[in-house]
Amino acid sequence: MPLTVRVTFDGVARKRSTEPDDVPLYFGLTPNQVIAFNLAQARREKGWTQDQASKALEPYLGSRWSKASYSAAERSMDGVRVRQFDADEIVAFARAFGLPVTWFFMPPPPWAAPGVPAKLQTPDAQRFGAPLALLADLVFGADYPRGLMELRFQAFLDELGPNPLSDAQSRVVESVEAQKAQLVRHALGDLDRWQTQLRALANHLEDLQARAARQDNT
Repeated sequence: MPLTVRVTFDGVARKRSTEPDDVPLYFGLTPNQVIAFNLAQARREKGWTQDQASKALEPYLGSRWSKASYSAAERSMDGVRVRQFDADEIVAFARAFGLPVTWFFMPPPPWAAPGVPAKLQTPDAQRFGAPLALLADLVFGADYPRGLMELRFQAFLDELGPNPLSDAQSRVVESVEAQKAQLVRHALGDLDRWQTQLRALANHLEDLQARAARQDNT
């Protein structure tokens, strides 16, 4: 008989039925379910109801989603009926909510429930799933792909000529700086504590240097 596995994600209980000898050790999310999760997060950030979100999307989708359609899109997270979002819809989401396209591919929280990690479920991930951090790599890019992106963007700006591009260029710079700051913070942990310790070390070295100088003069 199937075994019902109950997990929670983002405070919502989910049920999954599996064979007793094949209980998953993780909560699998397809890329489309990640988009559904971030669609719900975008709406909450705005403080909109689902009906308000549907109204905001209408000009960019070309039609009005019913409340049931919008609710079903967000409920794709539960894995019962996963909506297959297309590029037109994702661009419409970005425009309606005033967010970058990459927002909708950001990794969700890494834990679906205590002891139940969330993993990316893709055809190549097999039974253990792929780490959600893979999405961050795909959003921000590694060094080589990021360099190609910068070259393509620069080529676009060169062809654009002197015409202004709103504040897109400054947003790119701000995004890069924010990304660098987050990476440093993650690598070093508590930056304030590091700064205090480094200042104390610098003061100690200056004190030692002063003492050595005094001994040389005696």
